[in-house]
Amino acid sequence: MAKSQDDFLRELLADFKIEAAEHQHVIAECMLLLEKQPPPGEYQKIIETTFREFHSLKGAARAVNQGDIERLCQAMEGVFHQLKEGRALLTPPLFDLIFSGADVLNTLLSGQGSRTNNLPQLLKAIENQVDVINLDQQSATSEHAFTLQQVETTASDAESKVTVSTTQYEPVSNEQQTQKETVRIATSKLNSILRQSEEFISARAELDYYIREMDRLNHPELQLLRRDLVKFNHTFSRMVDELVHDIKNTLLFPFSSLTDIVPMIVRDLGREFGKEIDLAITGAETEIDRRILEEMKDPLIHLIRNCIDHGVEKPDVRIRNGKPARGTIKISISQESGRKVDIVLCDDGAGIDREKLRESALKNSVVSSQNLDLMNDQEILNLIFRSGVTTSPMITDLSGRGLGMAIVAAKVEGLGGSITIESEAGQGTSFVISLPLSLSTFRGVVVRVFSQLFVVPTSAIERVIRINTHDIMYAESKPFLSLNGENIALIKLADTLGLTERRQRQTNEFNFPVLIVTMAHRKIGFLVDEVLAEQEGVVKDLGPQLVHVRNLAGATVLGSGQVIPILHVPELIESVLSMHQTAGTLHQAAEPDDSTEKQIKILVAEDSITSRMLLRNILETAGFQVKTAVDGLEAFQILQNDPFDLVVTDVEMPGMNGFELTSKIRTDARFMAIPVVLVTALSSDWDRQRGLEAGANAYIVKSNFEQSNLVETIHRLI
Repeated sequence: MAKSQDDFLRELLADFKIEAAEHQHVIAECMLLLEKQPPPGEYQKIIETTFREFHSLKGAARAVNQGDIERLCQAMEGVFHQLKEGRALLTPPLFDLIFSGADVLNTLLSGQGSRTNNLPQLLKAIENQVDVINLDQQSATSEHAFTLQQVETTASDAESKVTVSTTQYEPVSNEQQTQKETVRIATSKLNSILRQSEEFISARAELDYYIREMDRLNHPELQLLRRDLVKFNHTFSRMVDELVHDIKNTLLFPFSSLTDIVPMIVRDLGREFGKEIDLAITGAETEIDRRILEEMKDPLIHLIRNCIDHGVEKPDVRIRNGKPARGTIKISISQESGRKVDIVLCDDGAGIDREKLRESALKNSVVSSQNLDLMNDQEILNLIFRSGVTTSPMITDLSGRGLGMAIVAAKVEGLGGSITIESEAGQGTSFVISLPLSLSTFRGVVVRVFSQLFVVPTSAIERVIRINTHDIMYAESKPFLSLNGENIALIKLADTLGLTERRQRQTNEFNFPVLIVTMAHRKIGFLVDEVLAEQEGVVKDLGPQLVHVRNLAGATVLGSGQVIPILHVPELIESVLSMHQTAGTLHQAAEPDDSTEKQIKILVAEDSITSRMLLRNILETAGFQVKTAVDGLEAFQILQNDPFDLVVTDVEMPGMNGFELTSKIRTDARFMAIPVVLVTALSSDWDRQRGLEAGANAYIVKSNFEQSNLVETIHRLI
């Protein structure tokens, strides 16, 4: 029987209460952290998190027509937007005002109608950012006292229920099976059973470990026991897999429980923006873990809003462009493999304006102009997932803050999924989200960084390779690896995690394991000390004491009983992007000896006398021995008569330019090992590629030249 509109709304409001409580919890924690006056770096992260939570809660309130909650969240989001952009300071009066807003929000969400607050006055105070004193007392005498809206709930506040089908047989004479019966079981009980069954996975890993230990001992008298253990392990593994699979299936819900809200959202937003939109949904019967469905509500709403606000054009514009007056949004869900579910959301709108993305990224300092010039089309499109980037011409209550798509990417990646984007001008945009079928269990690669072990989820690893020092190149003093025509930044995982250890002499300093990690088309090569094995395990929560530890998603237990942390790849990548850190010296420095350190000799080729003297002064001040040449031809002649450790050269020079000089050095067996640094005014991607093809180790653009970049680059190359 189809659900009535009232039943549907009651379910929607019940879901909203659960979601709102999660946002409310994070907001409260952030407020307490802000009260402790954290250092600047942590302060900015807390402001950003609070900003996002109010933004998401506002959208959820809009979806269920909770207008007062929506308006309050909009106002609070505005305050945190000003704090985020540095246009407001968190003064004591403003802090009191924010706490007053959070208190009113808590009251609204709790549905305690006996308490009253002057919401209009509070909204006015927030808007003007003025000090508000004792709002509760003012509201008691106000003519416009606001009576809190009672958020409607289901008839019972009991736990959500899931129907589990069971088959019962009766000893009837014809031996026929009776009709299936169903029982109602609280999902919390099923979750508990699932967690207990997943512990068998750890037990299986422990059994594998003991079998390997028996192999290592290699005692003949243990061989018979080992054979029996291997046989038992095979049977035990099959039973565990079947048990966990069956219990997980009881927690799968159809996507229809999520997509039921979509038609209402599309209709309301289409009316608000004056756009006519047809909606098509296929594959809603596909099932996925209920916990993933709950987490995907916000991302789905954000994507739909994005399609309607930025994608689908108004009827008159579509007609002028030869399109039907009514736009189309399609959502398709499919299970392509046993472990993944794909969601494709596309529109037939105007497509994404790359130039606006570039302008927004530069304006908001999301990416430097040099890095922007190096980006390909797909990387430009992926900027839409970065906080602060937007194509909206102005800030509205729905868009323009550059936040919604960043929330989408963070949420999807936090679930162990991925999101990709395709867009064609005038034709439309498609988002493809790939999600795991269920949570908790996972596969990961165990790596060693110094003496510490970590697990990196396999879903985030594109490949594992080994490189040597000759594979490493530099641009703007940043090390990178060229792999299949793609430049990938190289970062030491130890640096990202803030790990340090006394440097020791390495036996194999020219061979480095690298994990090529990718999330939302953002790739980074993390250097580690050792790649050990692939591990299947169960994700363990870190507990309330460690819930805010960055870069960690949880922990798992090895077969030996050792507990090791699981790395949170999206946060790792964000840490690298936000800190702008480099890989540092890729090989460990050898222990110093008692001999006198040899002074490094550098040859500088530069036709401009001013630039030549500047470079010479910089390098000599840094302690290098420097000799100069007026062009590439003279530099090559000097090289043949005098040994040098490194060459710094301009590109545009008479006689022999920098590209030609670099090529000549690389093809001469006497000099091919000497690092070459190009310092030039040429900043195009094509010129950089020419430099790399010629064999340069680093490429520094003069327009953004910094002395420290050059010196740091030289230290890394020598």
